Amino acid sequence: MMKRQVLEVEKIAQFGGHKDGLYSVVKTSNPKLFYTAGADGYVVEWNIDQPDQGKLVAKVPNTVYSMAAIEELNQLVVGQNNEGIHLLDLNSGKELKSLKLTDKAVFAIERMDDLLFVGTGDGWVYVVSISKWLVQSKVKVSNESVRSIAVDAERLHFWAGASDSIIRGYNIDNCSEIRELIGHDKSVFALTISTDGKFLLSGSRDAHMRVWNLDGFIETQEDIVAHMYTINDISFSPNGDYFATCSKDKSIKVWRRRDFRLLKVIDKARHAGHGTSVNRLLWLNNTIIVSVSDDHSASAWDVKGL
Repeated sequence: MMKRQVLEVEKIAQFGGHKDGLYSVVKTSNPKLFYTAGADGYVVEWNIDQPDQGKLVAKVPNTVYSMAAIEELNQLVVGQNNEGIHLLDLNSGKELKSLKLTDKAVFAIERMDDLLFVGTGDGWVYVVSISKWLVQSKVKVSNESVRSIAVDAERLHFWAGASDSIIRGYNIDNCSEIRELIGHDKSVFALTISTDGKFLLSGSRDAHMRVWNLDGFIETQEDIVAHMYTINDISFSPNGDYFATCSKDKSIKVWRRRDFRLLKVIDKARHAGHGTSVNRLLWLNNTIIVSVSDDHSASAWDVKGL
């Protein structure tokens, strides 16, 4: 019989200074640094060892729901409501260029090599070349918002989760549709592909997490009532052995990839967790998770026993 895996969680830092809810957190090549953004339009750099010393990188006029890092150039792509995407130089804080893709919200940005996949509030995914800084292709996914994107680099597909509850898959090269995944009842806010490339994980406003087997005919392998309310994000540890989910129910949950077993709940009562919706997660390394919340703050958690 397998020994039960017991995790201990320590809150190692809290990062305050934003004036409104946070919706995005990303890292670049420096293992100590991460960047947050949200409804106040501030893009802030934080050092895990100096939580009281946030550094303002940029201020944009509207809400930021999504960002993507270009680590090798120390640049950040920021999705700004009503104004498309902006490329920021993290050394100087200057905007290098922008691309007005839409006058709606930019809810999702994912990167693969030279390509950005940008999901918008009017139901489009734009495939943008970073080096040429132009739209290479685009596809109308839904009449409702595209809320999440996952890129399958192995099969050269991308998946888009929409507010109509459907997940749709496309070929990267020509944006031709390959498959519709129907199972959720409400908006699909979270999509990610397991580090080994075998599974697509989705999280929805219906509080369910679905695990889709990407080998062969794609179907639901697991359907888990993972939270009490909306699942906002699903994020894998760098080594791929674990993943974490976060929710409008104010909690973060840590799961084991091998058997999709829940190992730990991080919440306000037990760990001085967030008091409002937890919107996005980032693994700084294989044990430290950073979370951002509607409560205007970010928190860092050291998960022992993984």
